[in-house]
Formats: sequence, C-alpha cells, structure tokens
Amino acid sequence: MDKMTDEQLIDRVRQGHSDAYRVLVERHKSYIYTLVYRMAPHKETAEDLTQEVFVKLFRSLAHFRGDAKFTTWLYRMTTNLVTDFRRSQKRKPYEALLDKMKGWFTDAREQPEEMAMLKDEQERMQALLSELPDKYRLIMYLFHYKQLSYQEMSEVTGLPMKTLETRLYRGKAMLKEKWLEVNADDSQRSGRHSAHAIPK
Repeated sequence: MDKMTDEQLIDRVRQGHSDAYRVLVERHKSYIYTLVYRMAPHKETAEDLTQEVFVKLFRSLAHFRGDAKFTTWLYRMTTNLVTDFRRSQKRKPYEALLDKMKGWFTDAREQPEEMAMLKDEQERMQALLSELPDKYRLIMYLFHYKQLSYQEMSEVTGLPMKTLETRLYRGKAMLKEKWLEVNADDSQRSGRHSAHAIPK
C-alpha cells in the first residue's frame, strides 16, 4: 500500500479502507506540520492545527476531483485553515509569531566558524520576516523556502500570477528596508558607544 499513489489511496479510502487513510496521513504529516508551523510557529498550536487539517481532509476527500495535484489541493486547504485561525486570533491577545524559515539565508557549505558569525544575522532576519503582513510572508515562504513556481503558487493561493509577482516584489522591498533600518540603527549605537569610550 505504501507504493500506491495518493490518488489510489484516496480511492481506497472512499471504499472504506481506513488503512489507506493512515498511509496517506503518514505520507504527508511532516510536510503539513512544517507548513503550519511556518505560518503559526507555536508548537502546540501547530500540532493542533495539523490534526485539524487531517480531520478536515478525511471529511473532504469526497470532494477531491483531481483537477489539481492532491498535494496542491491539500496545501491550499492547509493555508486556508491556518489563515482563518490567525484571523480569529487577531480579536484576542496572542503571543507574537515568529517565522523560523531556516535555510533561507544559510549555505550548507559554510564552515562552523562562519555559520556562528551568521547566527545573529539569521535571528534578525527571522524577526524582520515576522513583522511583514501575512499576505507577503506567505508568498515569500512559498517562493523562497518551498521553491514553488508562480503557477504552483497560483494554484495553492488562488491568486493570479500578476498579484503574486507584485506581492513578492513588495515583500522583498519591505524586508530590505527593514533590514537597512536595523543595521543603520546598530551602526549609530556602535558609533555612540565608541565615542564615549575614547578619552578626551
């Protein structure tokens, strides 16, 4: 059963074979949890939402027509569910969310010393990413981290490619502006500290 395609497993689930559904969940559980955690990076929340995704999946399999790839369909279902959850949270106090997009700004070929030097910059970049509006963060995640094409992003989000291009461009511009502001502030503080340290 592990060698069956997603579509074959779905057919078996529709026929009442619960084992096929368990295989389907195991196949995509890690992938979906990672996506949820990128959008709502709180461990317990991500686990709960992941379970909710698969409950909704089981109830929705009858509506899967195969017009798009199963993974694309599941991806869209997940992003919609998490987006709805985050909208509901805006009406109540909630901890600040931080996108931990590991791998965006690191190179596996870096030596340990160089990786250590980059740690502070990585943390700053992750914090700045968390400040971007959701609509820009999601597109940047799909494009840079998941490396989806514009066509795939359009299928996942339901947005036209022109809108995706605009959001990606603006997201990058906003991130660059924030990055320059932070580094400029740090440089000014360092300059003031150095000036105070120099005897007159």
